[in-house]
Amino acid sequence: MTNVTSMPRPFRLVAAFGLCTALAACGGPKFKSDYSVAVTFTPAAIAALKAANESVVLDAYYYGAPTDAAKTKANEAGQIELGQDLVPVDPAAPAVHVEGHGIDQEYLTAIEGKVDVELRAYSGTDRDNLLKCTAVTTTLGDLQAKPLAMTCDAA
Repeated sequence: MTNVTSMPRPFRLVAAFGLCTALAACGGPKFKSDYSVAVTFTPAAIAALKAANESVVLDAYYYGAPTDAAKTKANEAGQIELGQDLVPVDPAAPAVHVEGHGIDQEYLTAIEGKVDVELRAYSGTDRDNLLKCTAVTTTLGDLQAKPLAMTCDAA
C-alpha cells in the first residue's frame, strides 16, 4: 500500500479527490440515526383510545447546540433544529423502531457535540389529546445504547 503523504502534492490531491468521489458514490459514511422506544399503555389509556377509535403518535424532535459559526442560525431557544419524526405507535405492539429519517444530516456540521432528542407520545388526531405520557429529553447516542421506555396513561 502506498503511503499518501510520501506522494508529491499534486498526486496527493488527486488521491484525496478519488477517495472523496468514491465515498460520495457509495453514499459516504453513514450516520447512524435509528433507535428503539418502548411505549407502554395503562389499561385506562387503552380503553380511552379504543372508545374514541384513536391512534397514537411518537413525536421525536431533533436539535443540537450550535457551533460558534452557526449561532446566527439558531432558533429562539438557541438550538439548531435538525428535524422531526412522527411515528405511529400500535398500543398492542408498543415496541417502536424509529429510523431517524427526520434528521436533516446537512445541519449536523452546524451543531457542537451530540444530537439531542425530545420524545413525546400523544393521541394522533387533531382532537384533544387523550393521553398523558412521560416526555423524555435525551441524546441520540443514549437512545441507541439502551432502548428507552415511556408510559402513557389516560389524560
